[in-house]
Amino acid sequence: MSTILVGADTSAAADLAVEDAARLARDRGAELLVLYVRPDSDLRSVVDPGRAADPAAYLGRIPGRFPDISTRTRVERGDPADRIVDVAEEERVETIVVGNRGVHGSRWRVRDSVPNIVLRHAPCSVFIVDTRRAQ
Repeated sequence: MSTILVGADTSAAADLAVEDAARLARDRGAELLVLYVRPDSDLRSVVDPGRAADPAAYLGRIPGRFPDISTRTRVERGDPADRIVDVAEEERVETIVVGNRGVHGSRWRVRDSVPNIVLRHAPCSVFIVDTRRAQ
């Protein structure tokens, strides 16, 4: 493994996925690429700007949090699942790490969740982190 891509949205749940991805990168001697995807319609920034995500600050802390790992960060705009898959292809990553947070309602109705879409379309292995403990 030379590159591990992890999707992060600055939430506590996504941060658990980042921590697991960092642990995997450390164990494998791989580079960690942390990707923040800014949705085209971020209603939080319109409705309550004080609660909007601050990806620049979050991503800026990544190298300091994991000084023993080669890290890079990247910000994209668009649909999170699509961009994660596209960046994985472009960067030729070996593993994508995503959290399972965001799945609401019945556990059988997850067909269109970000982790499920990434799993179905990824060009590489996908590691899904159980992030329920952050909720």
